[in-house]
Amino acid sequence: MSKALEPMDLVIANGDVYSPCGPQRVDVCIKDGKVAALTAPAATPPARKVIDAAGKAVLPGLFHVHCHFREPGHTYKEDFTTGSTAAAAGGITFCLDMTNNDPHPTTLETFQHKLDTVAGKSLIDFGLYGGGLYPRTVAELAKAGATAIKVFNTRHVKEVYPYISELGVVDHGLLHEIFEAVADTGLVCSVHHDDSEWCKRMTFRDYIDPGRTRNADYMESYEKGYMYGHGMGAGVAASLYYARLTGVSLHVLHMGVMPSATNELIRHAKFDLEQDVTAELETAALFMTREQAAKVGPMAYLWAYEPERHWEALGRGVADMLVGEHAPHTWDEVQPGWTDAYSVPLGITGAQEFIPLVLTAVNQGRLTLADVAKYCSENPARRFGLFPRKGTLAVGADADVTIVDMNRSAVLTAADMKSRVGKTSWEGIEVTGMPVYTIVRGKEIMADGRIVGRPGDGQFVPGGAAAR
Repeated sequence: MSKALEPMDLVIANGDVYSPCGPQRVDVCIKDGKVAALTAPAATPPARKVIDAAGKAVLPGLFHVHCHFREPGHTYKEDFTTGSTAAAAGGITFCLDMTNNDPHPTTLETFQHKLDTVAGKSLIDFGLYGGGLYPRTVAELAKAGATAIKVFNTRHVKEVYPYISELGVVDHGLLHEIFEAVADTGLVCSVHHDDSEWCKRMTFRDYIDPGRTRNADYMESYEKGYMYGHGMGAGVAASLYYARLTGVSLHVLHMGVMPSATNELIRHAKFDLEQDVTAELETAALFMTREQAAKVGPMAYLWAYEPERHWEALGRGVADMLVGEHAPHTWDEVQPGWTDAYSVPLGITGAQEFIPLVLTAVNQGRLTLADVAKYCSENPARRFGLFPRKGTLAVGADADVTIVDMNRSAVLTAADMKSRVGKTSWEGIEVTGMPVYTIVRGKEIMADGRIVGRPGDGQFVPGGAAAR
């Protein structure tokens, strides 16, 4: 059979195909793991398999760029197979994993160790952050394939994991030197910001020393801006200043965790000063209610509770992408947090729940499906140097596809979770709008809501500096 007459490997037919510009009624034709054509139904070539997407929305493969899959070092909490399975069940085709591992990937040797350890375990494609700790190792991490460099500009007030104290870059001179090194690679530097000493002093003074350590006290300290609050905003202010001095491409983590006044700092840098800065908005800041936080306790963060201000920042372009942080810890680890929340890691889950929560917001009129394509696919792909290979359903792109049924409802419950922790921060939340197919480079990983992929179906996607 001639090449011209060979059938497609897969055709996704009869669906509405979305980009940030809106929907098109075209069929997606896939060959050799790539998008081969977008055709009117009458012109669609034959295929070995056809998925009928009638009544459903076809999105470019969705990203989750804030995952903690805990491997290597803490695989009793999560690993790349369980974490990527949860992500695939949530419609995610690409994830970006963080750095608080043991050993942490801050040198060429430890980064390669992590890559070797997780190779062959993921169901979906993935990238890895390199840890920003030693300016001298940044160039090596970039050449080894790090998607970006992650800096923990923080330490927990009681030195509690997951904030590995050794990873904390709280010396602004060192932060400046890391920014210089990252700028030389052309990669993005993503920062978890804080003013750790301010946070520690205020929290000990008003909460820990007086014995106010219950989960309810902890949640109050969030809303007061002590834990993950004003200190983070002060850290952002400093970081924006040093980023401007060094010319680094800065990515602000945990927008929405911080009080909304921080949004104005980011807006000013981005639009008034025209700095190269982006931000990811935590969807838990939009969807986690006081009632749900009280219900699940140390399985959640309430944060600076200002959802309307954060929705406004998204609409104004201050936030560039959405994330649903996945930071699991075991049930036994977090439960003491009901009485002493400052001495335990607080776990929040999001790999599987993130997209159903976002789709529910679409059905509520807060977002459109074009917004989902923008904030959960194209924008993260662009920012992390993967566009147009990923983040689009254009001809020649990887055939990463998320098909969603906007009429399908579910209740998020522990029994359905694929994460190793077997719990969810969103227990009992009703969602409408569910991913039903997760397709990675033309291969079905989830089909009609059922995981059919296997470990190793996902591949490591090196960052852009690796090819230079």
